[in-house]
Amino acid sequence: MKLNLPTRWIDPDPTLDIPAELLGGLGGNELLVRALVNRGITTWDQARGFLDPGFYQPADPFDLPDMQAAVDRLQTALRKGECIGVWGDFDVDGQTATSLLVGVLRGLGARVQYHVPVRAQESHGVNLPGLVKFLEAGVDLVLTCDTGITAHDAAQFAREQGFDFIITDHHSLPETLPDAYAVINPQRLPSEHALRTLAGVGVAYQLAKALCDREDKPELARKQMDLVALGCVADVAGLTGDVRYLVQLGLAQLRNPQRAGLQAIFERAELDPTRLTEQHIGFVIGPRLNAIGRLADANPVVDFLTTNDPTKAADFAARLEGLNSERRFMTEQVLQGALAMIERDPALADSPVLILNHPEWPGGVNGIVASRLVELFNKPAILLTSPAGLPASGSARSVEGINITAAIASGADLLLGYGGHPMAAGMSLDPANLSEFRQRVANSVRQQAVGLDLTRRLTIDAYLHFDDLTLETVADLERLAPFGAGNPAILLAVCNVKAAEVTSIGKTGEHLQVMIEDENGAVRRVLWWQGVRDLIPEDRFDLAFTARTSNYRGGLEVQLEWVASRERVRDQSEAANTLNSAAWQVLDYRASSDPLKDLAMVTAKSESVIWREGSANGEPKGLPRAHLVPAEILVIWNPPPGRSELKQAVDQVQPAVVALFAVQAASDDPQIFLTQLGGLVRHALRTRAGEIAIGQFAGLLNQREDTVRLGIRWLIARGFVRSIEMDDQSVVLAEAGVPDMATASDLEKAIRIALEETAAFRSFYLRADPSGLLTVS
Repeated sequence: MKLNLPTRWIDPDPTLDIPAELLGGLGGNELLVRALVNRGITTWDQARGFLDPGFYQPADPFDLPDMQAAVDRLQTALRKGECIGVWGDFDVDGQTATSLLVGVLRGLGARVQYHVPVRAQESHGVNLPGLVKFLEAGVDLVLTCDTGITAHDAAQFAREQGFDFIITDHHSLPETLPDAYAVINPQRLPSEHALRTLAGVGVAYQLAKALCDREDKPELARKQMDLVALGCVADVAGLTGDVRYLVQLGLAQLRNPQRAGLQAIFERAELDPTRLTEQHIGFVIGPRLNAIGRLADANPVVDFLTTNDPTKAADFAARLEGLNSERRFMTEQVLQGALAMIERDPALADSPVLILNHPEWPGGVNGIVASRLVELFNKPAILLTSPAGLPASGSARSVEGINITAAIASGADLLLGYGGHPMAAGMSLDPANLSEFRQRVANSVRQQAVGLDLTRRLTIDAYLHFDDLTLETVADLERLAPFGAGNPAILLAVCNVKAAEVTSIGKTGEHLQVMIEDENGAVRRVLWWQGVRDLIPEDRFDLAFTARTSNYRGGLEVQLEWVASRERVRDQSEAANTLNSAAWQVLDYRASSDPLKDLAMVTAKSESVIWREGSANGEPKGLPRAHLVPAEILVIWNPPPGRSELKQAVDQVQPAVVALFAVQAASDDPQIFLTQLGGLVRHALRTRAGEIAIGQFAGLLNQREDTVRLGIRWLIARGFVRSIEMDDQSVVLAEAGVPDMATASDLEKAIRIALEETAAFRSFYLRADPSGLLTVS
């Protein structure tokens, strides 16, 4: 089935206000700053807290309602030697939450039992038969994790039997809360609270932290951050506020794994933990843990994640590997069956929500397939399994803007049970009610969609060329990671490309490797996970993608991942030399064979200023960046050294017309740059008592000011000169310094990288779309 749904590409906003404080603090990387501003981060203090967890101030666990009551009750259980029964869930969030609480409580000396429901027999939630067995096994206090918010009957039963029942959960709140001893759920907090997007394991951690702090063992809770990261990422929790902070800390622990179970998974998956990212959790670790919860009994996972026995862990990791292979096979079978069902009955796809049902689909993969259908059709999807003589049960996934749990609730009287959150849910019902249920859910989704534009949107952060994607650039953007819900990956785009070669990869050929050639002939390998070969355009197209650093085949490189494509609307070669953007008329003379002649025509029209740097000899006479003044026409004579310098020139002149030329004025070779800088410094020592204005030197060399500063520091480190005074704008030097060759070597590397960045931007300037050059960062 070939699907190519309409997608709206949202281009970068050229009018976005870029705070100078942020731009300076982040080394002039405007793309990085734009991404932060789009995330609501506009001050340096906010940026530091976002990029570095060491500067983030987490919320107090006691902000969560009922936290005090829960901690007091658990402390009582510890003192009295009561048995605490942890009731969890079978997905990765539930597995990690259960493991975390069991590990912490045992570390505090508690007697602990636990139970993870078996999906095929019990489904989600706290069921009464299981609870009765739990209590009969000697449990004195029930503590749920990642479940329980709709366990009214279970909470009532526990109270009637004289047992206290503490709920920790993160799913959507029912109209009334269960009558439990304590109900800890971040959904009870204001929507803007930093703890609001916690997953189940995140809520469990907050309880563990509060308890460990009271017991004067805070380090016991801190050791659980790896489990928090696993559960939060696997459950697609919003990576904002404290959740981002916790995942950052957890990833750091995962990169130096201490758990035998995780070490065994990494070895089986051939995963280098030192390079681990949230993507590895989502696509490598999470699926392996989820497989056992979907297809078998997840209770042994708790021992697996808490054991110190490497042999035992290795044996269980091998079992997970086998189950994951089985899960992949089942997922593909059900997906193909679902697509075939839609092909036979296209009316199914006309509904605002896909609701598909089959008696033999394995329920453990329904949620995965529903997610794939949402990606393919851009609408909510519900997959149900209805074995003969048994209730139908299934999973739902949704799109932004449609609360699928609310839609399912519209048929609550038809259901045997349901629960979830706006983007995902589960339910069960009598198959006889399926037709009516289908109508109610469709009507609810249709009503929710009124006034909404549900067209799939791609917000592009920047348009560029493959040559712009240096390792340093991509590594800088990765400072925004971990990416996920609430913090999407930086989305880049390249125009006018073609697919040169397509190869199937993966154990079952489920992924694609596409060799993409851009308009300059540069070729990059782009990975398309679960790609559809038929959707790769035959002609030239625009490609949206993400970029990460990867140690593929043992060497660090840039890895590109396919997100979307669109047919070309207009080839750049068809563009006229004169283009109009929202702010300027742009005249393009970068390919001029006689630039002085063309310059004469441009400057004859009205008042103009020529931005020219490098040597003052020769024609035309122009001004360096520091001396630019307002004028009707701005002539850019030399390829600028960077985007911020280009923006600064346009801001200073405020022109109505920008004329682009491309007469080279500087070399970006490190040796030539340092030789030229050394000559200028010697001249300043002879004629100006060693006083140097950084901006003036940057103009004379046609380089960025930061590069000039690095060069001067290198001259000082080599002992050629010494610093008398230095600030951001100027420096006073004298002859005969003290060499520091180690520092000089480090600075030489930094200079090389800085000049490579400048060369990359000049290359971009030479070939970029004229209007886009001035409006896209």
